[in-house]
Amino acid sequence: MILLVIALTANVMMAQKKDRTDAFMYNKNGQFEKAMNSIEKCVNHEQFLGMKPNDQSQAWLYRAAIYQNIIQSGDEALIAKAPDALEKVYESLMNCMKNHDFLEENKQEIYQRVGSVMTNYYSQGADDYNAGKFTEAAPMFKKAYDIAKSLGSSEANGMLNLAAQSSLLSKDYATALAYFTELKDNGYEGNDIYRHLVACYNGLGDSANAMAMLNAGLEKDPADAHLILEKVNVYLKEGKGAEAIEDLNKLLELDPNNAQLLFAIGTIYGDENNKDLFDVEKARHFYEEALKVKPDYYDATYNIGVLYTGMANKYIEQANEITGFSKQEQEQYNGLIEQANELLRTGLPYLQRAYETQPSDDVKNVLRSIYVKLNMMEEVKALDGK
Repeated sequence: MILLVIALTANVMMAQKKDRTDAFMYNKNGQFEKAMNSIEKCVNHEQFLGMKPNDQSQAWLYRAAIYQNIIQSGDEALIAKAPDALEKVYESLMNCMKNHDFLEENKQEIYQRVGSVMTNYYSQGADDYNAGKFTEAAPMFKKAYDIAKSLGSSEANGMLNLAAQSSLLSKDYATALAYFTELKDNGYEGNDIYRHLVACYNGLGDSANAMAMLNAGLEKDPADAHLILEKVNVYLKEGKGAEAIEDLNKLLELDPNNAQLLFAIGTIYGDENNKDLFDVEKARHFYEEALKVKPDYYDATYNIGVLYTGMANKYIEQANEITGFSKQEQEQYNGLIEQANELLRTGLPYLQRAYETQPSDDVKNVLRSIYVKLNMMEEVKALDGK
């Protein structure tokens, strides 16, 4: 019985070697579909692991060569029969590389084929990325990175960075975080790594770690404008206006003619919800400074008009609270209305300019209301005619 088992096993091994040899010959003769079928019979047989290590490795190398030839054949019908050909090339070569002795004997061919696979993965990732298919691009770049890393390529981190960015753009924050963290552990240089880590943690709703990454990045480069601005946004979300202004002023020191920074400070001072910071004069000052840098800045122009309108409305509200008809009360009422009208007249040119720049129903309605309050009926007619 023992002899029979040994004989059967030997026959199985011979059959597997024959499948491997058939695969080699079919591949050599350009019969790639037959080669594919033969090599799959070989490597997927339950007795395959019983073959000698070098025989296994040779089969894996044949398999890699066959599927690479299918990919390069340009035969669409054949390629359709092997939709995962590139994956099988990759898997086969990785199995080859596990056998150190076989790798040393066949290093040139294996590394050449591995490099080709890496290029294929990278190219597919780049095509998907450029087409906006970030979910598909990420794993392609990651596989290119794995290969590049195994080869000790200096380009490996660049590929992982692309995989991480693709994951971030597809909003797969957990995967992006893992990739960016690995990049950081690899010693990848550049503060953009901290900005991306912040984005990952924010996407995961982990504000504590997001702030920790912000502080780590700023410790490395206190003048990093992107990180400072990101920290400003965190402060604004948390209602910490004073801290936001402090960091915005740091940015202004780096870029004193940045109209957007000036505008941002103006909006904080102009927000009535920031009771401790609300200051109309400071808000107007920063809006005006923004307009000096960028005269056609719509948001700054409109917000100045809104500031004056808001102040005017407060005087009107106070006037409407007066219900008596005494001479003193009437004088008080008229005085409040005149102060309101003076503010409306001051803010009116800004709203007119904003409307001319970007006409909208909202601004049009505000202008009509001011014209009516100031008894500018000709302007009302002209506005309604537009």
